[in-house]
Amino acid sequence: MDLLSESKQNELPECRNKEDGPDLITEEQHKYSSDGLEHKTQTLPVEENVTQKLSHLEICTDEFPGSLATYRILEVGCGVGNTVFPILQTNNDPRLFVYCCDFSSTAIQLVQTNSAYDSSRCFAFVHDLCDEDKPYPIPRDSLDIIILIFVLSAIVPDKMQKAINRLSRLLKPGGMMLLRDYGRHDMAQLRFKKGQCLSENFYVRGDGTRVYFFTQDELDTLFTTAGLEKVQNLVDRRLQVNRGKQLTMYRVWIQCKYRKPLLSNTGS
Repeated sequence: MDLLSESKQNELPECRNKEDGPDLITEEQHKYSSDGLEHKTQTLPVEENVTQKLSHLEICTDEFPGSLATYRILEVGCGVGNTVFPILQTNNDPRLFVYCCDFSSTAIQLVQTNSAYDSSRCFAFVHDLCDEDKPYPIPRDSLDIIILIFVLSAIVPDKMQKAINRLSRLLKPGGMMLLRDYGRHDMAQLRFKKGQCLSENFYVRGDGTRVYFFTQDELDTLFTTAGLEKVQNLVDRRLQVNRGKQLTMYRVWIQCKYRKPLLSNTGS
């Protein structure tokens, strides 16, 4: 399975962009975003209570959600779970545990009340990627994989480095950070009008959400400054055809894989 699929972009109106149009939403997206809120309605208060307690404590390595797992994945900016649930469904290994967080409490509520949500294998929580004061409910050096799909571009550029630094500390030595995001001169950037540019290559959409368009070198600097080593950093250029709107769209995305060294040289 391609963990870096772009199909997450239109999961939730409040926290996802609409650049690609509704005609590009897949059946799988609808499947996971349309599950009712009536399932497991008592789960949310329990999860919130755990998150609140953990946010005020130094995380102990033997007392945290998923502490018994041997392989741990975190998705940042999970939306309604269009990546998390397929991972859990295609991998039944009981030693796998998946964490997922999003800025939107509505998105997290949809994840926690989804019929596929299993608190013995998954922990969903509200988290602001830019909040330097609120710790993740996960100890340092404990994650095997961190996933960022069209998420980093949504935050203010001068906050990106600190956000990646904090995430890097959560990775085990040898752990990997996976990213897919918008590249410079993507169709979405070329369509912005005058007045929508906040700063160089950073724009605001009509719904108030923001987006940055990266170069490979910019992402390489963010990851290597955080002490990670390049495994992959490539430009993915695609031609998309929206037959419903009779549009041809030239997409430019960047896909990255960066690994935390087995012998960390960052002191983080």
